[in-house]
Amino acid sequence: MKRTFVCLAVLVFCVSLPAFAADPPVPLFQGSYNITAYEEPSLGSFYTWCFVFTNTGGVLGYSNSGTWTVPSYSLGWSGTYYVTGDEVIIHGVADGTFIFSYKGRILSGSKISGRQVEFFIDGSTDTAGTFLGSKVSACPAAVSTQRDPAK
Repeated sequence: MKRTFVCLAVLVFCVSLPAFAADPPVPLFQGSYNITAYEEPSLGSFYTWCFVFTNTGGVLGYSNSGTWTVPSYSLGWSGTYYVTGDEVIIHGVADGTFIFSYKGRILSGSKISGRQVEFFIDGSTDTAGTFLGSKVSACPAAVSTQRDPAK
């Protein structure tokens, strides 16, 4: 009887271990990412820009948060981001005219993907679709002459 009880206790302990395991921590989100956005409905049109994410820990109380810029967009494209779990939320403005919102998942330490929308300052939607980002060593500093970064 005692042996059966011990075996049962060990079995229950082993079966319950996964319930006590924590999710693996999401790495600190920062660095340079080439982000390619695919416009809906055809997903045929796309654009790629290099975003630089700097972790400051100062957005809405999230420690995994900060600011971002697109150095090659000369008219000014920047904003803030935060990470909750494996979700990354990125918001910003370009040229004081275009507002951007990206919401996605951190797939690994070097990949993100999700959905994005760009709209005008008056609230009307300009473009929307999906995005995929890959970490790179650095962003180019070339100057863009495009007014609408999603075109």
